[in-house]
Amino acid sequence: MATPSGWAHAHVVGLMQAASQAAEQASEAVAPAPSAPASAAAPQTRPNINPYDRDIAMTVPLNFNRRVLGEMPVLLTRDDRFIVESAGFRALIDPLLTPEAQAELKTQLEGVESFAPEEINATGISLDYDPDQLAVLVLRIDPTKRSVESLFQGGRPEEPGEAPENFSAYLNTNLAVSRRQSTGDVTSPSVFLNGAVRYKGVVLEADVQGREDQSSGDYEIERRYARFVFDQPAEYRRWFLGDLNVETRGRQGFAEMGGVGVTRQTQRFNSFRNNGLSGGRQLVLQESSTVRVLRNGVFVREFKLDPGQYDLSNLPLQTGSNDVQLEIQNESGRREMVSYSAYLDSIELEPGDYEYGAYLGVTNSGTFGSPDYSDGSLAFSGFWRKAFLNKPAVGLGLQASEDVQNVTGQTQFILRNGARLQLNASASNADRGAGYAYALSYDHFVDLGGTYDSWTVVADYTSEDYATLGNAFGDNSTSWALTGAYSHQFSDAWNATASASYRLGRGTTNDSYSLSAVSSYRFAPEWSVQVGAEWVDYGGNFGTGSSDGVGVTVALVWQPRYDRRGEARYSSARNSGSLRFQQSPENRVGSFGYSVASTYDDGPGTLSGQLDYIANRFDASLTHTTFGQSFSNITDEQVTSLRVGASISTAGGKVAIGRNIYDSFAILYPHQSLEDKPVIVGESFERGNYTSRSGALGPAVSNTLTSYVDQSVRYDVLGVPPGYDIGEGVRRVRPGYKSGYAIQVGSDAFVSALGRMVGNAGKPAALISGRVRLLDDPTAEPELFFTNSVGRFAIQKLIPGKTYRVELFTSPAAGFEFTVPADNEGLLDLKTVAVSVDITDQ
Repeated sequence: MATPSGWAHAHVVGLMQAASQAAEQASEAVAPAPSAPASAAAPQTRPNINPYDRDIAMTVPLNFNRRVLGEMPVLLTRDDRFIVESAGFRALIDPLLTPEAQAELKTQLEGVESFAPEEINATGISLDYDPDQLAVLVLRIDPTKRSVESLFQGGRPEEPGEAPENFSAYLNTNLAVSRRQSTGDVTSPSVFLNGAVRYKGVVLEADVQGREDQSSGDYEIERRYARFVFDQPAEYRRWFLGDLNVETRGRQGFAEMGGVGVTRQTQRFNSFRNNGLSGGRQLVLQESSTVRVLRNGVFVREFKLDPGQYDLSNLPLQTGSNDVQLEIQNESGRREMVSYSAYLDSIELEPGDYEYGAYLGVTNSGTFGSPDYSDGSLAFSGFWRKAFLNKPAVGLGLQASEDVQNVTGQTQFILRNGARLQLNASASNADRGAGYAYALSYDHFVDLGGTYDSWTVVADYTSEDYATLGNAFGDNSTSWALTGAYSHQFSDAWNATASASYRLGRGTTNDSYSLSAVSSYRFAPEWSVQVGAEWVDYGGNFGTGSSDGVGVTVALVWQPRYDRRGEARYSSARNSGSLRFQQSPENRVGSFGYSVASTYDDGPGTLSGQLDYIANRFDASLTHTTFGQSFSNITDEQVTSLRVGASISTAGGKVAIGRNIYDSFAILYPHQSLEDKPVIVGESFERGNYTSRSGALGPAVSNTLTSYVDQSVRYDVLGVPPGYDIGEGVRRVRPGYKSGYAIQVGSDAFVSALGRMVGNAGKPAALISGRVRLLDDPTAEPELFFTNSVGRFAIQKLIPGKTYRVELFTSPAAGFEFTVPADNEGLLDLKTVAVSVDITDQ
């Protein structure tokens, strides 16, 4: 009789499911209610959990409350008991226990490699084995020993994906050319170049463009920016050197600068963010209960919970004060009500988090073209903001140069029932004198349970001499700007908004105002209509004043799917209208997109069409536009434009040509064993779709990776021989800023072997486990081996020309050897393999 002498792999579970013929019942299994422990003197008939007349070692799931905690080794004995490996069990159960309960379990299992379930009953944990699910069930954990469980957990950050190559680079190239029909002139091609070179954590990025000056006819080359970027993700910090992209907060003004800068922002490096919270709220249940959660009197969610400790800190809150009520219906029929108040700060920072930015350099003295710092002045721009727990967030800012100094501050006061009062204030000093500005805003959001109301009112004042780094001369044509808006959602298909604004001009600038109301209603899944009214007077500040007046607006929108939209709009106050239909292209090879549009603006009109094409190595768009002072002569002026874009990239010593790269990328190339078989990459390969394909011009390119986000690069191989193992077909990556990967598809270990194993007397060797060793390399890690209920087996990742030995976990030990032919292309049929093992019938 064969008896396993070691732990088998988790895949044995799947094979034994076929033997039990009950795998379909596993997905919806519910842990049974705990029962009273049986007396030691009362004999019980054990359930038949092992249909084979031998001990079976395998790896099975550990389930608790419909959740799979993971997999662990167990031993099913021939007399229908199950023995659990201590280390594997503790690794899975410890996260569910309090620190005190973890210590108690550790003491109980000290020096014990494996245990029977009744040996840990004293720790408050009850286990059972379910042969239908082929899983160990946690029947009960003492509620006082369970760790706190979050009811509104939005997920946990996964393990970081693979890091990028140390060195990578890419260059995007876009060329555009236009032809004017009236003159027949064809412009010189405009060239747009941008890219990045990365070595470890340092990135040099630049953007350069060349175009023909429309007035002089000269061809000019301009640098939009060139700078070094260095990230410290663990500290959420980014450094800049070169042309700076200055970030501002509050009433600060933007100015182009060249110099050095640093910012700290958690959101930039950590996309996994919990909901804003106001401090922990914990709930302890001594019996199974139904818990209904209400926020500001509106039902949020209902839970059916087992005894244990639960945390509501991640309950999604509204901005401002929140009144939370918990209605608890215990299994015994008792009802309880628990209430508390919670607070949420609206600034996009976690409580306790902070952000800052600081830039020091010389201001750009030019207006258009390449930045010119020759006549600029030394300047500083910076800000700091912090969100406090249960206190309003605050922000401070400073901008200073020889010509202007500016300080800003912002805070907010959270009121009850989702209301907020915000204050922004700033003071400046410049050649024209001292100035100041402030803004006071109030907003209120009311959740009505499926619908909502919201109000916003803003009063903004700017003094005549107020100056910022980007407006050193204090050019402020408006003193007061007053705005207000109210929105109401009647249902998922119907909402309405009313708004008003009034601006008080200064000097030659007249006052202006606008009143508007618009309602949108979706009367069919693909159709919606918008109707509104407006009263507008811009005070003659925008030309002839033809945009002023009283009138209505009407729009009809058709959107049958996410990438297709058509709409028609008309405004009687402006006597303007538009028609547009657009089919957006997809990011896959062979995709087309197109659009047609027409506009009318109280006389002048346009008619245009555009065609987009996504190829394997490039993308292109063709546009034709006609203009006219009226629709009767709309063809008087016509312009046709063509744009073509492509990129060249390198990483890991590989070079590839593909479409434009916007952040990070991956180059996928075939192993030499695949010869000329094309590698494809894409989000989905349904209906033969893919985003890139290797070929005569080199590897495939995945061009849409996002920095500091864990994501998958999915790949496949076309025309691969049967049995060829290309790998998992997916790689998890976490790119750095403008980084690259080189991913090899396939390997020299690509052969898969199939066969059937029989023991003495030709009986199928069912559910036998073991390991596979590479005899040519004794240092190679062995692979696990197992057979199914009829003795069939499969072995993957074999190297042509190599010899392997299968060592079975049997007593006495047994096994067999085989050699993979050097010319094998992927599938090796070992047919029937006989081993000297006695197989006992069930």
